[in-house]
Amino acid sequence: MSALSQRLVIQISGCVQGVGFRPFVYRLAKHYKLSGHIKNTSSGLHIDVQGALENLSAFQCDLVDRAPIGAVISEMSIDQVPLTSYSDFAIVDSECKDSTELALLPDTAMCKECLSELFDPQNRRYRYPFLHCMSCGPRFSLFLRMPFDRANTAMVDFKMCPSCQIEYADCSDRRFYSQTTCCPQCGPQLTLFDATQRPLTDPIETAALFLKEGKIVALKNTGGFLLLVDASNENAVLRLRERKRRPRKPFAVLVADIESAQAIAWIDEAEQAALLSPAAPIVLLQPRSYLSSSVSCGSPYCGVMLAHNALQHLLLDAVHRPLVATSGNASGEPICIDEEAAFEQLAGIADAFLVHNRKIMHRLDDSVVQIIDGSMSVVRRARGMIPFAIPIAECRSPILGAGAHLKNTFAIAKDRLLYLSQHIGDLESHRACMAYQKELQSWQQLLCIEPQISIGDRHVDYFTSRYLQKNFKQVIQVQHHEAHVHACMLDNRLQEPCLAICWDGTGLGDDQMIWGAESFVVDEGQMRRFATLAPFRLPGGDKAAREPRRSLLGVLHALRGSQMCCGEEFQLLFQALEKQIYAPLCSSMGRLFDAVSALLGLCSVCSFEAEAALELECQAALAQEKILQCHFHLEKQGDLWVIVWKEVIEILEKPGSVMERAFAFHRALAELIVKLARQSGMRRVLLTGGCMQNKLLVELAITALRKEGFEPFWHRQIPANDGGLSVGQVIGANGYF
Repeated sequence: MSALSQRLVIQISGCVQGVGFRPFVYRLAKHYKLSGHIKNTSSGLHIDVQGALENLSAFQCDLVDRAPIGAVISEMSIDQVPLTSYSDFAIVDSECKDSTELALLPDTAMCKECLSELFDPQNRRYRYPFLHCMSCGPRFSLFLRMPFDRANTAMVDFKMCPSCQIEYADCSDRRFYSQTTCCPQCGPQLTLFDATQRPLTDPIETAALFLKEGKIVALKNTGGFLLLVDASNENAVLRLRERKRRPRKPFAVLVADIESAQAIAWIDEAEQAALLSPAAPIVLLQPRSYLSSSVSCGSPYCGVMLAHNALQHLLLDAVHRPLVATSGNASGEPICIDEEAAFEQLAGIADAFLVHNRKIMHRLDDSVVQIIDGSMSVVRRARGMIPFAIPIAECRSPILGAGAHLKNTFAIAKDRLLYLSQHIGDLESHRACMAYQKELQSWQQLLCIEPQISIGDRHVDYFTSRYLQKNFKQVIQVQHHEAHVHACMLDNRLQEPCLAICWDGTGLGDDQMIWGAESFVVDEGQMRRFATLAPFRLPGGDKAAREPRRSLLGVLHALRGSQMCCGEEFQLLFQALEKQIYAPLCSSMGRLFDAVSALLGLCSVCSFEAEAALELECQAALAQEKILQCHFHLEKQGDLWVIVWKEVIEILEKPGSVMERAFAFHRALAELIVKLARQSGMRRVLLTGGCMQNKLLVELAITALRKEGFEPFWHRQIPANDGGLSVGQVIGANGYF
């Protein structure tokens, strides 16, 4: 070995497994005539390499500058060690320890090379439904444990055939060292069953025929079942709504490519970038009139996603039309991930079941995003976006944030990383609670973490609260809205001071009242409640969230007391308000949205969560005339500013255009945010909580704040709704400020 040679040991952590990093390093080492080896470890990659100094220098530069697409290097250490007798460079067996830093690539959309192979009659994987390569395909959904080797994935059930083995060992091949590689001879296979579980021939073509006939097909996707139906067939969509008991909640639409998406929705540059991203999420778009009217049910937005795997591409190629694609689950249940559950829970919904024999290790719904002020904002973080690790201030002990009761996620933090789980969903059923426990245990095993501290919400009746009390010795409670603020600050990497405005539906307050329109001044390491909404009562308590008419009664009773007039059917509720029996006080902006929606005749009883608020946003977005004005006022009561809504309700009660009144309400809220900012004296303003999913409201507020010289911040990567609550719980308990 030359005196001008050197040996280096390089440790790399980050998203460097499952992205083709080992083959990349192998080729790089060969190119620069270096010797040594590379291996996966529980925390990333270990490279032991030696050779000429100038070649090593170029090698190090290329490691960073030419890293594979999808790779993210978070840390890299380089140590010089004594030279040894390496004669070649090799990929060696992985090393697994008891600790890990999970940095695995999420499931990613099919790459252009694989898509070309899929429709190439000369290719041996022609029209193979499970075609993918080193650069694309399922990762987390089939992942069992670190490191990312075939034996640690659901692909362990499929032994590579000689042809795949040759590709796997060939450093010049696209599938060199690809742990998930397979083909029609050795990989997963499709089967189509009818409603009686009788197998049918020609799975893709027969399923496509069913869809053209208006039938409902349950498709086993990478992360769980989808229910599919022809999106242009009104009767078929209505049949799906009836069978799934989903009368009005908008459906998402699956299309083959960006041109097909442009045919059904208006798409700007940012929206197109989101659709074409490796995550291939559902993107909320403004629809055209091509689809069945029952797809969006009057919503101003249509959720659209592009096909992200070979199976979807083949099905769409055979159908030649957009498909409704909604979660394959019974109402209130988690999505099905195996045939047995699908046959049981989707019986009576699906007419056929298109399934495969590869196991799903992690349940993954489709991610949902929208574009706010030209940038992407995540509404639901799941397939394509999970795993998700966030750098944080160092934890003294491993921490679990149990999350919320609705739109649940959990978060686990250790050392300087916080891991946010995929969307689990509403914990309203036994199966959903069991799915939560199973996924939490799986993540703890993947990360080799046993949290010492658990964080929950103050609402003791939530399943997560009961679970923590039963399973953890140390349980800390973080107030719901403070957790939202912590999550938004972390999402924006924002330090104090700032004003945080958190508007949502329900969160138990420090005074045991139902909060939901809270503003906080964050300064000097403290979070001080600064403003709230003038309270009103909710007859029936939690039932008001499902029946906006109850919120309206509470608002009108607070406005007029015993002078309030109501029909005979509401006399019992009126008496409950008069006697204050099971009619708790609330300061919830979400319930005020509900009340206004009911007042304008839009939604008196919800068929899904936040339906009333969505209907109100829809009407406001359609408004042509925008002359009507109404204003919220602020009154100082002790240390708090109180938002007075009396004038707003009185003006909205008057006859007039529903759309104009709905817009006036949204504009008044945006102006209110500016008033709160002025009173706080803070230049930076955070917008968080479930109400801040309202695109119209947030964009009106952003414009108004900037006009007055304030700097607005809103959610980007962490959901503004309760899907981000677990992150805020961890940060709040970790003393992040």
